[in-house]
Amino acid sequence: MNAQFIYLLVFILGVVMAIWMQKRFCILCDASNIDPKPFSYARLQLLWWTFIILVSFISILAATGKMPTFDTSTLLLLGIGALTTASARIVDVADDNKYKEAVTEATADDEATPPKNSKDMKSEGFWLDILSDKTGISIPRFQAVVFNLFFGIWFIWRTVINLHQAGFGSSDEVIDKIMPIIPLNNLILLGISAGTYVALKSSENK
Repeated sequence: MNAQFIYLLVFILGVVMAIWMQKRFCILCDASNIDPKPFSYARLQLLWWTFIILVSFISILAATGKMPTFDTSTLLLLGIGALTTASARIVDVADDNKYKEAVTEATADDEATPPKNSKDMKSEGFWLDILSDKTGISIPRFQAVVFNLFFGIWFIWRTVINLHQAGFGSSDEVIDKIMPIIPLNNLILLGISAGTYVALKSSENK
């Protein structure tokens, strides 16, 4: 079977699985009790790169019968996504604790209840949720989404092109080069975007 067709098949199956998991478990939504829950940029970023790398890995394995070795840049991509999600969650937990304390103080002093945290506000739709903070569209969020979107598309495109040369007779060296290497400066760019998002997220509810 053509290696590129295998990639397309695995990609479609992955999309179907991701849609099912979103509908069943709301994996792209913030940890909130509100309904409908708002979408989370941090979770989206982690799922985006996990999905792309996993589809590429499974496709290479199915097309060649050999397991590729991840390049350091690929591992760093996953690390950036995981660290962004973990940091965003830490910020949310801290903001929840501050909100509970503020509500308790307001109740004791008969004052107005403080405004809810951003993650506890109803979803306004996928794009508005991931691009907006509590005050509206956020340029750093927009920047981060655009960078991750285009780097992800480039990663998929290069993988599909490189798969054209792959087969069960391919050497380990050829297989390990199917997934592209992302230059260090580009990884730094993605890291800066993620770091800016987390830094500004900590001030969203203040």
